[in-house]
Amino acid sequence: MSRKNRKVVRRIYLAGMSSGIVMCLLILLLLQVFQVIPKWWSSELADDIKEKASVVEQYIDKYYWKSDVSDEKIASYAAKGMISALGDKYSAYYTTEEMEEVMGGVNGDYAGIGASVSLDRTTNKKYITSIQEGKPAEKAGLKVNDEIQKINGESVAGKSLSDTVSMIKGEEGKTSVLTIARTEDERTVQKEITVTCEKIVNQSVSIKMLAGNIGYLQIKNFDNETTAQFRAGVDKLEEQKQKGMIVDVRDNGGGSLSAVVDVLDRLLPAGKLITEKSKTKGDMSYESTDEEHFDKPLVVLINGNSASASEVFAGTLQDREAAALVGVKSFGKGIVQTIFSLEKSCGGGIKLTTGEYFLPSGRSIHEKGLTPDVESEYTGTSNELGAEDDNQLKKALEIMEAKLEK
Repeated sequence: MSRKNRKVVRRIYLAGMSSGIVMCLLILLLLQVFQVIPKWWSSELADDIKEKASVVEQYIDKYYWKSDVSDEKIASYAAKGMISALGDKYSAYYTTEEMEEVMGGVNGDYAGIGASVSLDRTTNKKYITSIQEGKPAEKAGLKVNDEIQKINGESVAGKSLSDTVSMIKGEEGKTSVLTIARTEDERTVQKEITVTCEKIVNQSVSIKMLAGNIGYLQIKNFDNETTAQFRAGVDKLEEQKQKGMIVDVRDNGGGSLSAVVDVLDRLLPAGKLITEKSKTKGDMSYESTDEEHFDKPLVVLINGNSASASEVFAGTLQDREAAALVGVKSFGKGIVQTIFSLEKSCGGGIKLTTGEYFLPSGRSIHEKGLTPDVESEYTGTSNELGAEDDNQLKKALEIMEAKLEK
């Protein structure tokens, strides 16, 4: 490396360090306000950081060679760096725009196209796996099993699933051109489809009646809309005289604790559901009220992408001996994240891990996952769970039929 290039690198390094230190001070003060700062982060340490930040900032002002990076962006990324220093992949700092998207997921409404996208873990290809009726994706002509290849001309081949979805979602009125590959008449054709975002109420629950009057209810995630949708789904299956119910939480990455507690309360008689242990709240136990419960056989489908709230759901039913679990070992995320809004201070928000879940028996899910009662690897070729070639669902039906025969 030339002397000139070494100087450039050194300046960039000093710039990043200074920005990080300055933002650390701000975040430290904010964390103190929200009372989530460790006791060992004393005011003496804050003073020391402030002194160093002041010195380094002078170097940036005098020597840093670029001026096209906004202060807001530098500050936001410095805050992200501070949270990442905790070494916890589940904690994060969110910019204002990111915070809006996160809260949309929690609340169950967002600006999007009304379609779910999943990742084929073998090929890293992204496919449309479900489409809401009457929403932009359906209106534009997208179909289940369409492979998304490009968005606005940019390939998604090397991108993560979350980055791909973020390229499509956005504010109401945002328009994207999706280049998709579709199988038609036994040949693959490429199409460009233009789709525009609008406000979507997330449909996290879907139902259908299977052969033999076995109800099938899929929960894609737990948000603030899930409880009402779950209750309505169960009621509709009951009206259709279901004999038992298969609940599918495969690929359900979790979500709201209050939502999963409400759903479990609908299914289980009085008793312990879950205990949450945290620094600020101590031990908090949640119990079912016995105002109503489900008195027919239950089978729950899980897989390696069933995490957090979906593991609480499946694990509690397993501990209470209310359901048989079918599939493969779940993800193993049994810790609690709390989101703190910084809207009234610097904007954005912070998500911090604040506790751990324990199932009714006292066992922890974290980094262990749930072992199904009946193991079954997925061998289907469809990108849509619950399709005709879904062998795990077929196994769940076998277990259900055995339960009904007893």
